[in-house]
Amino acid sequence: MKIGTGFVFLKLTAVYLGAEGMGLLGQFMSLVAILFLMAGGGVVNGVIKYVAEYRSEPRKLLHFLLSAKTYSLSFGIVVFIVCAVFSIEISTYVFKDDSLYWVIIFLGFAQFGFAFTNLVTGTANGLTDTKTYALIQITGNLLALPLMWILIKNYEVAGASLAVILMFVANTVPSYFFYKKSKFNNKILGIKIARGDFKKLSTYSLMALAGAISFPLVELIVRTSIIENVGYDAAGLWQASIKLSSAYMGFFIVFLSVYFMPLISAQTIKAKIGLTVIKYIKVVALLFSVGAMVFYFTRESLIPLLLSDEFLPLASVIKYQLLGDFFRVLSFVIGFVIIAKAGLTIYLISEITQGLIFCLLSLYFLEIGMGLEGVLIAHLVMNITFFGCSILGFIIYLNRNRNRNRSDHANS
Repeated sequence: MKIGTGFVFLKLTAVYLGAEGMGLLGQFMSLVAILFLMAGGGVVNGVIKYVAEYRSEPRKLLHFLLSAKTYSLSFGIVVFIVCAVFSIEISTYVFKDDSLYWVIIFLGFAQFGFAFTNLVTGTANGLTDTKTYALIQITGNLLALPLMWILIKNYEVAGASLAVILMFVANTVPSYFFYKKSKFNNKILGIKIARGDFKKLSTYSLMALAGAISFPLVELIVRTSIIENVGYDAAGLWQASIKLSSAYMGFFIVFLSVYFMPLISAQTIKAKIGLTVIKYIKVVALLFSVGAMVFYFTRESLIPLLLSDEFLPLASVIKYQLLGDFFRVLSFVIGFVIIAKAGLTIYLISEITQGLIFCLLSLYFLEIGMGLEGVLIAHLVMNITFFGCSILGFIIYLNRNRNRNRSDHANS
């Protein structure tokens, strides 16, 4: 459903705004992505992890959820104030038009809905209640679709910007419904400031911040450079490739976060973690390869169908995006182990390094005249490098455990 909604949004934007409009809207999409990642402190993965750990301890679970709610609300208030106070400046940078400042203020308000949805779905995932998560996503997307069409068709860039927000905030309605029906209704009222829980959650805030800096923020910088060096049309083509990528990558991210991460969180023996990771790398590689090959060999028909004829130039360079995404999705399998085990330092270094490599390569390739192809090659190089480093780091992680066990056995 998420993939389908993403494609519908792409199609509507391509038809009514074209490549140039897509390029302009891309800046706002990156801003929304940053706020969605950071909504409520960006603690959704932390909620999944600790709900999975505390599920057999009801009192501890309720105390943690109350702390998580307090933490998320506090973070959301700060973000809203920033959006409201600097709305004109943000609108000028994102849209090149300060009259759309009200969209920024609305986004600041909407992120409270993002945060609430993340708490509800994070709790459901931690309890391995994938049915509730699925129903929230399906219902929210069904609610958003008709409104998205009306907004994009009738109100151009402003309407499309509201449609972007709507894709995320529409899930708040079913999330509230399932919360009211759940056993947690009226049990996590008030606020609770627990230093221990706040410290645990702040780790995930830093992870989310690193993710926001390494990709959506870098996208803003690179897109600005594309516009300056090549033009809005090229920026629109790149934005279309990003959104196509997000649509099919979304399937794997949902699968890994909803099913794989709780599975890993519950495991404590590193040897078993290693076998599980190898198994799921094979599964993900096979699934992605089949889908990518189908897309590549039918690209000249699919791109106009999913977007419009104006986006057909993507067909000549989309191979770099697909290859880069292949290595990226394999890295995600290892990355979710780091998230599940709260490996903060490793995660921060890896996220920031990825963003830095991609940003520097993209800016260099644009500067020497490689255009959009250079940006997509930078995406491929960055993901190959990151996958290699991820594999190396994971091998070291497993061998350290083996060496420690041998040492302990010898001492005994």
